[in-house]
Amino acid sequence: MHNLGWLDRLQYLSVRFSHLGIGADIAALSIVEAWGLYLFLSRLADG
Repeated sequence: MHNLGWLDRLQYLSVRFSHLGIGADIAALSIVEAWGLYLFLSRLADG
């Protein structure tokens, strides 16, 4: 996986969990905030 693969997965997860209302706000996040959101959504996806 390339270095920015997690950003692609973050976009996928934001669509999957669109009912949380975070899709439009991703572009405004800092890299650290985006990483935290990625970890949170990954945990939701894993169960």
